[in-house]
Amino acid sequence: LKMAALRVVFITTPSEEVATKLARAVVEQKLAACVNIVPGIKSIYEWEGKIHEDAEHLMIVKTVEETVPMLREKILSLHPYDTPEFISLPVTEESAKYAEWVRTQSAKNSVPTSQ
Repeated sequence: LKMAALRVVFITTPSEEVATKLARAVVEQKLAACVNIVPGIKSIYEWEGKIHEDAEHLMIVKTVEETVPMLREKILSLHPYDTPEFISLPVTEESAKYAEWVRTQSAKNSVPTSQ
């Protein structure tokens, strides 16, 4: 039996309220095992020809690879930004007990890899 590969996903939000709403939605629907919300980040970026400097909150989402497409769809459907950040990174090292917990919590809705 192949073990599901872990993923960490970064998502920025305009407020703690939005981050909490999104985090609760994805954890309740078993699309993620855990979401850390990091307040007080400063994002500097160019958008529509202007440099912006905004206070944001960073969501750090722990999930499995197979769940990422459904997680992305859920985040994009609920997020207030026109172009929300959604970056999924592979996990190359993990602690066995934590990894098993993430797999157990977030693989419940995963899509089978072969259809």
